[in-house]
Amino acid sequence: METLYTCKIWESNDLPHLLSYLDHLDTEARSRFGPHAFTAETLLQLYHSSAYKGFLLIENRSTYIIGYAIIRLGYFEHDLLRFHSYSYYPDYNSTAMYAPSLASEWRNKGLGKTLWYSVEDYLKQLQVKKVLLWGGVQENNLTAVHYYKKLGFETLGRFEMNSMWNLDMCRSL
Repeated sequence: METLYTCKIWESNDLPHLLSYLDHLDTEARSRFGPHAFTAETLLQLYHSSAYKGFLLIENRSTYIIGYAIIRLGYFEHDLLRFHSYSYYPDYNSTAMYAPSLASEWRNKGLGKTLWYSVEDYLKQLQVKKVLLWGGVQENNLTAVHYYKKLGFETLGRFEMNSMWNLDMCRSL
């Protein structure tokens, strides 16, 4: 049976295609997915940093990027006080941050799991033990909250940002 989708780690020649993918995200996705600026300069900086790794989900027939996830090894220092308020004390060297997205027409087809499993395999190879959602998930994004719970993420606590409630969620590997 032919595989319909491929998940791969980004390469430098993927960055222009990734920028196009990000530019074409619908308004809802853009309002919910914002781990970094959607600029060529930012993508290059992230690509050349050993702390970050991008994963692309590609539809094989068209070779279009239909999903993207970025991970950051460790965590952001500015999040630490919030994590501590939940009595959660992550170990920097065995923690990663995770931020996925899927193009709107490809959602609710099980492809988010495909993207996650590729990221999970990679993180296990690096001996990462805990994965935190990068910036949390908006509490009113019930589809995403359900998706993360199905993957085994657990809620650590909630916080307000930009007048919206968000959930910090974590998963053990």
